Amino acid sequence: MAPIMVESKPPLVMSEHEAEQFVLRLLKESVSLTTMDIERLARKDQKRCPDQTVIFLTKMRKKGLIRGEASIEKRGWLWSLP
Repeated sequence: MAPIMVESKPPLVMSEHEAEQFVLRLLKESVSLTTMDIERLARKDQKRCPDQTVIFLTKMRKKGLIRGEASIEKRGWLWSLP
């Protein structure tokens, strides 16, 4: 008997505005998240940022929408609201 193949849809690439709103909502709910946390939550919702996640988050930081700092403890970037 052949194994059952489950078709998985590729993640929806969000528009820049949708991705910004998604990230802001996540940070309002969680206070701070790592890049990996944001990627995991987006994947769970079958979504992805228009760019690589860290690049998109850096663009948001440069716009002043979020804060980002390197965290030795978390071994990566930690993102929060300003």
